[in-house]
Amino acid sequence: SKHQRPKMSFRLAPLGAVCRGVGSVLEKIGAGMADNFSRETLSRHREVMAVAEKKPTIDESCFIAPSANIMGSVAVGKKSSVWYGAVVKGDSNTVSIGSESVIKDLAMLTTGNGTISIGNNVVVGAGAVINGATVEDDAVIGAAATLGDGVVVGKGAFVAPGSNVEPGTSVPAGQVFGGNPAAVLRSLTEEEAAKLAAAQSAYVELSTYHQEELRKTALEIEQDKSDRKWDEERSQDYDAHIGILQHTPRAQVW
Repeated sequence: SKHQRPKMSFRLAPLGAVCRGVGSVLEKIGAGMADNFSRETLSRHREVMAVAEKKPTIDESCFIAPSANIMGSVAVGKKSSVWYGAVVKGDSNTVSIGSESVIKDLAMLTTGNGTISIGNNVVVGAGAVINGATVEDDAVIGAAATLGDGVVVGKGAFVAPGSNVEPGTSVPAGQVFGGNPAAVLRSLTEEEAAKLAAAQSAYVELSTYHQEELRKTALEIEQDKSDRKWDEERSQDYDAHIGILQHTPRAQVW
């Protein structure tokens, strides 16, 4: 049947080994010939790195995106996540991030004249900038908001997107704070607080899927590619209707 895809034969394994060996030799020859004319530079990017003797401490349950940067004296609690392009710098002072907190894409946490303390179940929105500030449990910092040195955001407060919270400001617990310069706008409703908490929980769950993808081996990644191609070439709905789905297993890459 045209739907049938056999497993890759083990007879190809010796040929594959030979091809890889030849490729390795050619690579060395090419590198030697090009040595006087060009130089390749390896990527220096590291998700997590020490600065002098200051080393990050990250719980193994955390998700740290490949393009994120965590450096220096930074502690990240259980099930917290630092997303793509975010930067957490503990080079001049310490940064503490509690459990199940979310540092979204392109956010910047940088210590200046003080430490940064992020509580539990906190969400720091995409592109937000936090200097030496304290953000208590369950608070939400909106996208592109800025917190100056010495700012304290109370438990369950919401700093509106794009707001500029000036240095030394205290944001009362459970309040909506916004503007430039930011000020109290009103109290957060119970419904709004529940929605923000649900969004935070959803991000924690989503981070586990990203973590699973990052932990896949090269073989598992190739299998995923094969599965996607397999799905493109067949209709599972059609196969299920004619009763052959269970008789046509997916192609294997090993």
